[in-house]
Amino acid sequence: MGGKIAGIVPGSIAEEIGIEPGDTLVAINDNPVNDLIDYNYYEDGEYLELTIEKANGELWLCSVDKYEDEQIGLIFAANVFDRIRSCANHCLFCFIDQLQPNPRPSLLLKDDDYRMSFMEGNFITCTNLREEDYQRIAQMRLSPLYISVHTVDPLLRQQMLGRKKPAEILLTLQRLISMGCRLHTQIVLCPDINDGEHLEKTLDSLANLALDSNRLLETPEGGVLSIAVVPVGITKYQRNPQLRLFTPEEAGQLIDDIETRQEQYLQKLGSRLVFAADELYIKAGRPFPPADHYEDFAQIENGVGMAALFLKRWQDIKDQVPQHPVAAGTAVATGTNGAAVIRDIINEINQRSGSDITLVEVPNIFYGPTVTATGLITGTCLLHAIDKGQYQRLLIPSNMLKFDEDIFLDDMTVSQLSNKLETPIDIVGPHPADLLKALFSDNSD
Repeated sequence: MGGKIAGIVPGSIAEEIGIEPGDTLVAINDNPVNDLIDYNYYEDGEYLELTIEKANGELWLCSVDKYEDEQIGLIFAANVFDRIRSCANHCLFCFIDQLQPNPRPSLLLKDDDYRMSFMEGNFITCTNLREEDYQRIAQMRLSPLYISVHTVDPLLRQQMLGRKKPAEILLTLQRLISMGCRLHTQIVLCPDINDGEHLEKTLDSLANLALDSNRLLETPEGGVLSIAVVPVGITKYQRNPQLRLFTPEEAGQLIDDIETRQEQYLQKLGSRLVFAADELYIKAGRPFPPADHYEDFAQIENGVGMAALFLKRWQDIKDQVPQHPVAAGTAVATGTNGAAVIRDIINEINQRSGSDITLVEVPNIFYGPTVTATGLITGTCLLHAIDKGQYQRLLIPSNMLKFDEDIFLDDMTVSQLSNKLETPIDIVGPHPADLLKALFSDNSD
């Protein structure tokens, strides 16, 4: 298979020996290269023989003498060169199965590949791990990994993952830990399914693994480093009668139970270990914990601690708000969860600068009102929430858009939305400093 080369680092060894974009790296020292892990692992040596397939089909054998930690200088089109291992489960809560009819094909990829877990922090179920995978994880020290646990009861896990056989996980975690693997785990919590006593058992079991390893956050050896408790998400396309959302009262009780455990784990492990997703605090109407509550923000990409970090960063820069107003008719659009985080910030900016910025809390009509994440707001949602010409300028967060394109999940582009609203649109990065810069970009001193 090999890795398709997308670019060459200027001045690198690769450029010197004539490797070009469009070529393919087939092997290093006769070792097949199937992903970026292979490339980084086998690249670490002083003498290498590279098998390169040129764009015209020619095979080159290139000898390279270099310093041991010197890089060859290849840039690849993807992290995985062969096929990403997709999920063979049929989880009753799978969000991808709840998408709109005929979404863009890239949204339908159900990644369950341990390599992507290591390289990008994607969560995997471990149900497709083979013996050679364990051997490779051990040999190449692929750590940390991110594991979807959900429950440690094999029969309940079988039901939740839609498997034909019991879906054991504890022995898998123990084996990975014994190999020196550090693990970040998550529990997608479904009311009346894996909460209550099932959740208590799962947390007890994962905490025991952390205790048994007795190395949490102190050495590079194996152990459970974190547990995220994330509430199930439900769109209007969900047809499973078993699923429902947590009530505010249930979310509050869940936070109380988790915070009680955090105090216990902090005494025993030196870490709070288990963390509630930001969405639970929003659902319960509770204030977010301070940023240091989340320690090293191990699961921030999982929506755990993201709000607290944003608020902390705001405190660090709020004195930089200019003492003059932003342009009249400026609005900031966000989802329900985002509004809960930045509402007070927008009010403070208005007070400090004498501005009249409007915060537009956009309900999700595309996936349904139960979907409150800002990153799932679409162009359709914004069109429904904002009238044509209502504002002179509109700011939207970058997480509403595809990573590498200005396009929403409903395939509407930013320029199309701007034309329909007859309003200029600015895209704002994830830091509060980005918001401040965007707001005052046309009004700076």
